[in-house]
Amino acid sequence: MAKQLYDYWFVQVDFPNEDGKPYKSSGGEMVWNEKLKRDIPASWKTKVIEDIADVYNGATPSTVNEQNYGGNIVWITPKDLSDQKQKFVYQGERNISQAGYNSCSTHLLPPNTILMSSRAPIGLLSIAKTELCTNQGFKSFVPKAENISTYLYYYLNIHIKQIEQLGTGTTFKEVSREDVLKFPILKPSDTILDLWEERVSALNNKQFEIQKENEYLTKLRDGLLPLLMNGQVSVNSDLAVLYIIYGLKYQNYEREHHSGDSCENAA
Repeated sequence: MAKQLYDYWFVQVDFPNEDGKPYKSSGGEMVWNEKLKRDIPASWKTKVIEDIADVYNGATPSTVNEQNYGGNIVWITPKDLSDQKQKFVYQGERNISQAGYNSCSTHLLPPNTILMSSRAPIGLLSIAKTELCTNQGFKSFVPKAENISTYLYYYLNIHIKQIEQLGTGTTFKEVSREDVLKFPILKPSDTILDLWEERVSALNNKQFEIQKENEYLTKLRDGLLPLLMNGQVSVNSDLAVLYIIYGLKYQNYEREHHSGDSCENAA
């Protein structure tokens, strides 16, 4: 749903005007923007990423010292995003300790930071739902305003091919922080961004709840199946009830998942 709403408001430019009618379809004023090579609403501006977000690199603590790992600081790698394939991220395969954090140049990032893998591969995207940090395979966008986080997520997703073309390198291509900072972005008026954030925040919260529930149920399933296969548990009435509950919850997830934009993997 959020993805469809983004397309309608910011690609087709039919966000609600002052009368609640679709802007472009109702004859809203459009002006030619030379930088973007397209018509844009008269009140919108062309900015660059550094105007609307701070961008941070990540880092990896030394793996030689085991005390750098196993702490309570969430630390994300591109593999985590590749494995999870979710719109939101709140945990990775491996946490780091305070000592590990202090030993390298990674940054602690607030919730609603947009994570973008910048190498191997370029273009995996996710929204942080907790305080976390990353390895060096990311450029992380910390929005300067609360109303632009989800908009920025979708904007980057739509323009990821252009961002990929900025990559340089021989072994594997990487997008530099300097190139990301200068990447152009169309900034709607604050009135429209406020209204957009108001509309999508509830959708995001519901989607995140469904994501966490599905991950829990998947772990439950993966834990039960080996027990069944090696005979440690039998298909008794209790287990049958458990699977009925699981099935009902999964059906509910599927309905929610396919009625909205799910992880919109392009999420």
